[in-house]
Amino acid sequence: MMSITSVAYIVFVGISLLIYYAVPHRFKWWVLLADSLMFFFVNSVWYTFVYLAISVVTVWSAVRYFARENARHKKAVLVLTLIVNIGMLAVLKYTNLVINTVNFFKTRNGGVSFDTVRFAASLAISFYTLQIIGYLLDCYWEIDKKEDNIFKLLLFTSYFPLMISGPISRHSELQGELFKDHEFDYDNLASGARRIAWGILKKVVVADRIAVFADCMFADPDTYSGIWVIIAAVTYITELYFDFSGCMDIIIGVSKCFDIRLTENFKAPFLSKTIQEFWQRWHISLGAWLKTYVMYPILKTRLFSEMAVKLKKKFGKGAKKIPSYIAMFAVWFCMGLWHGNSWKYILGEGLWFWLVVMLGQIFEPVFEKIKKKLHIKDENPAFKAFRTIRTVLIFAFGVIFFNSKDLFAGFYMVGAMFRSNGFIAPLKVLYNDAFAAFGGFDALCAVFVIMILQFVADVRIYHEKPVQTLITERPLVIRWVLYFAIVLLIVLEGAFGQSRFIYFGF
Repeated sequence: MMSITSVAYIVFVGISLLIYYAVPHRFKWWVLLADSLMFFFVNSVWYTFVYLAISVVTVWSAVRYFARENARHKKAVLVLTLIVNIGMLAVLKYTNLVINTVNFFKTRNGGVSFDTVRFAASLAISFYTLQIIGYLLDCYWEIDKKEDNIFKLLLFTSYFPLMISGPISRHSELQGELFKDHEFDYDNLASGARRIAWGILKKVVVADRIAVFADCMFADPDTYSGIWVIIAAVTYITELYFDFSGCMDIIIGVSKCFDIRLTENFKAPFLSKTIQEFWQRWHISLGAWLKTYVMYPILKTRLFSEMAVKLKKKFGKGAKKIPSYIAMFAVWFCMGLWHGNSWKYILGEGLWFWLVVMLGQIFEPVFEKIKKKLHIKDENPAFKAFRTIRTVLIFAFGVIFFNSKDLFAGFYMVGAMFRSNGFIAPLKVLYNDAFAAFGGFDALCAVFVIMILQFVADVRIYHEKPVQTLITERPLVIRWVLYFAIVLLIVLEGAFGQSRFIYFGF
């Protein structure tokens, strides 16, 4: 495996950049394709390339058929292609979900459970499957043009930075970036390098060190009960944020070095005022994909259109939202399912947030009346802080299930919130069991400083202000002192070799 925080990956990117800018324009995308296939083979079992090949060939063939003037069976071809691609993903990723669900009911009735299976799924199968299905549907709806060159479609599907953790990109947007003329630009290289360094810093110094505390608390909810369950959940979402956003920084930074611009996947989510806003700022590309290709098509069907009209006539204006709540249910179910082959993901990363968003919309008029009666304004700093903290805690509650061993372990940990061993005794246990592995006082100071800097950056991002200018507008000497400090922190405080990215291999 080639971790993107490793020296091997940096060397791989460096050599790729030298070749990329040395060859003529018409060969540049071939360099990216060769890099992508090489990266795929290094990080995946070789024969899993067959899954990627099947996806590309079937979608490429279907889209070419859509473009024919006499294409009479477009819908049948679309459905067949979707079955092949979603079927591969479902079999490879979700077979054990079905087996474990059946076993749960069989063992309750004294039956013998089935053995689970183990398949070798290709690298990033969840990411590239959604990405190529989006392209397929866009071409079917005639909002994107077919790609005549199958190797260009292969590059779009397997572009190596995206094979880590996304973002899930649309063909109409990424195609222009991958195949346009790219000239070497020092500013692009410097900007990309800064972001790569910051991403590595966030991952190896913050996320991997915080993981020591989070793992310790999640492993022993009997000791870390009461308020400690909340502390454990908040600690884990902090780890998750620095892990996933750090990964995005590296991916976007690498692409920037190639003069390829990717869509942002995070926009200061922990400053959100509602859980709905949170998910518009967290893993943005996945939420956008589910809205575009799941929610909106459901709502546009004849069944749902007629349902909205009938409900409005029979029960009033408010009832017409029921179809959208059902479509939202499908979206959030898919959101949870995408995260993993367990009901803990479906509940914790899916249906919990569906319930919160739905209830928020239903009771919004009531909340507005209460605010008006209490003379509370949205601009009030205390009220803003309250809404932000509330949103973070709601997200943290769902993530309790995400990081638990299984669904029942998640419920057990939630139950531990209602019993307590006090605060001091668990703190002493945590200090004795985890503080040395965390890295001690030096690591604590480094983590604290980086978190403060990320908070400052997120405030600027939230208010749509550029972040890189915080560095580029400083004098040359100060800039290089900052660069040296970042590299020094990575070398001295980085927890190398302890974990891989949480979303790697999805």
